Amino acid sequence: MTSEELLRKLRANQIPELILLHGQETYLVQQAVAAVRRAVLENDRDDFNDNQFYGKECTASRVSDAASTLPVFAHKRLVTIRDAHLLPAAELDALLPYLKNPAPETCLLLVADKIDNRRKFFQQFKKSGVVVEYKPLAERELPGHIKTYFYDHDISITADALTLFCGMVGGSLNEVHGELEKLRTYIGSRNLVDVADIQAVVSRGRAENIFELGNAVGRGDAGRALLLLNNLLTAGEAPLKILSLVVRHFRQLWKVRELQVQKRSNKEIAGGAGVPFFVVEGMVAQGKRFSRQDFQQAYELFLETDLAMKSSGADAEALLESLLLRLVKRK
Repeated sequence: MTSEELLRKLRANQIPELILLHGQETYLVQQAVAAVRRAVLENDRDDFNDNQFYGKECTASRVSDAASTLPVFAHKRLVTIRDAHLLPAAELDALLPYLKNPAPETCLLLVADKIDNRRKFFQQFKKSGVVVEYKPLAERELPGHIKTYFYDHDISITADALTLFCGMVGGSLNEVHGELEKLRTYIGSRNLVDVADIQAVVSRGRAENIFELGNAVGRGDAGRALLLLNNLLTAGEAPLKILSLVVRHFRQLWKVRELQVQKRSNKEIAGGAGVPFFVVEGMVAQGKRFSRQDFQQAYELFLETDLAMKSSGADAEALLESLLLRLVKRK
């Protein structure tokens, strides 16, 4: 089941007796947990009908007993197991009988980072209940997610501001929404977010390093590129994430170069390449350093580095340094 389908069921008061929410995008998981709680409990502090357990500490018998207890002065009881991926195998197996015959007055909610689909418990859960996975948003999905957030708060955002924001924040929605809340506070009663607002509010440091790394490589500034790489790695940025950011910059740079060769205006280049208007001139200058063959070879290097980082066990930092130096030397 998709997250949208689950939300529709909850809004229609069609609450499943078994719900499992899991995935890497913890922000979306916690949003879904909150939606389930609102749908099941008449108020968020219903101590009589709100049982919460943690996977590493709870036992199947305690969960089953709670789930089999009738709700007190309410239509439903909510029994939640957080960190369900830490439930011991024996406890999972002991819960199988309950999955096959869940109490209709109870919603048993499991929250996990990941699940093992080979286990009978999770196979049975899929047959008897609802399982929803929350994956990190793809890069192309982030702008739509941000626009929806602002739309829900009756706020607009300019195209350039949206592009800049997406380029400065990381992939974690916890981070993204932290910056969005800061933006809402900053603009106050205004209902339009512009580039100046992004530049004033979005966290500097790491964001600037991420944004500038691609520019340094594009300009051929090896020293600056290696310094920024070191800063990002020291700050704990994942090597594969850094690689994806460099790939994105070169994808945009290639589009900018192709449009510039076609003698398109800066406004047309900004729209076609999906970059803010105010960075077009700088990217045009960067693009002139590369031929179409250079871009094709760059993508071969990206693939080579990606495979090496995922399979060879080689030093990711050394691979990234080698990649940046090879890209910088292209003329």
